[in-house]
Amino acid sequence: MEAKEQIFGKKIGAYRLFFTTKRNYIPLELAISYYKALISRFKKYIPDTGDLAKKIGKEAINDIKFTFGPNVYKQMKSLKDNPISRVHLESFKSFYPVYDPFSPDIEISIVNIDPKGKSATFRFKNSPFLDDTKDFDYHIHIIAGITEGILERELKANVLCEIKEIHPSENKEDAYFDIIIKLA
Repeated sequence: MEAKEQIFGKKIGAYRLFFTTKRNYIPLELAISYYKALISRFKKYIPDTGDLAKKIGKEAINDIKFTFGPNVYKQMKSLKDNPISRVHLESFKSFYPVYDPFSPDIEISIVNIDPKGKSATFRFKNSPFLDDTKDFDYHIHIIAGITEGILERELKANVLCEIKEIHPSENKEDAYFDIIIKLA
């Protein structure tokens, strides 16, 4: 990589450190605080039920450069024409971090699956946007829009992604949000 000028080495004392030449990385904590500040101000100055934030998220998929690996595309194809099952949870967990880079440690579980396999309720825990306030819930609405847009595009079917509940809490273990994904 050094020969290709993608990295460079620098000797510091007894150590040789390597740095990338292509990109400066922003610490995740700084990026999240910056994003939270923007989201909370949008909510303050453009109060809404979240519908506008969801619409923005859904339209943003055309501009965001998602990079899904071949396994994720394969898993997404398995969603098409099949009822929702616990297997789909694994597919969803695989591609969710691609479009929510602010929540790398998010935990996703299935709360409920419709017996006909047309909808499922997913619970998200360990999100940095679930502090003891709803100041950052626009992020969840944006993510719902992105999820709906990606699934519609990839499955070539009508999909509805609804936020069932947002439950912020001082205690991180009690904080969660639920999203219902419905396939038409």
